Amino acid sequence: MDSDSLHSAEQTPRPIILHKNDFEALYREYWQRLYDFALCKTHDKDVAEEIVQDLFVNIWEKRKELRVVNVQSYLFVSVRNKVITYYKQKVFADLDTASDTVAPDYPLFLEELEAALQGAMGQLPQKTHDIFLLNRFEGKSAREIAAKLHIPERTVEYHITQALRQLKVLLRNSTTLLLAFISSITF
Repeated sequence: MDSDSLHSAEQTPRPIILHKNDFEALYREYWQRLYDFALCKTHDKDVAEEIVQDLFVNIWEKRKELRVVNVQSYLFVSVRNKVITYYKQKVFADLDTASDTVAPDYPLFLEELEAALQGAMGQLPQKTHDIFLLNRFEGKSAREIAAKLHIPERTVEYHITQALRQLKVLLRNSTTLLLAFISSITF
């Protein structure tokens, strides 16, 4: 597997045959950066290491059917998704140990938070809304979105930045409520 096939900008990804030497090179090139990224997000060395190791095990196990256009993006998005899964599992595990008086409020609060997010998303301009959905909820890169919508990559980046800024302002009250709610849960 050569460098060009790893970083190709083809529209339709084709399977990449990942041989042992290629895998080892990929591991050596990205392990530390992925670990640092996971550690930054989890603040736990063991969890970060487990996430990155799990990712590389999955890559090795699925190496024959793996279709990747941009390896770096694939790796970092995969780590991000594994971090999200870790936090979901942690929250739900913690909820199982929560007292019965607190647990019934949790689904209601999540519904309110989701409604606030949907409301805030609804206030975004349509193009910004669509680009943000493609990026954050479908995991598309700015380059992929630009190609799909036939617009410059910088325009995509601008819309993503605008969406984040506007959502931050619109969800400020909901975030405060979320933090207050989480701090009120007794474990």
